[in-house]
Amino acid sequence: MPSEEYKHYRLLSSEDLISMIEKKDADIKILQKNLKDTKELKGKYYAYNQFHIEELSRLDGIIGKYKGLK
Repeated sequence: MPSEEYKHYRLLSSEDLISMIEKKDADIKILQKNLKDTKELKGKYYAYNQFHIEELSRLDGIIGKYKGLK
């Protein structure tokens, strides 16, 4: 037996219910695509960030050598 908050669905026709399900499925597909795109961008960002961290470390080493010469 459905809870009180879902009883209004009993008043809808089969066509209305199917239409609602189709709309929700479309929304879910859009969200899944956005999530996939976001995960890809996250990976690119982390790779880009890692490159810069390594480059800064390398440059710090070079600067440290020059400071040691003075």
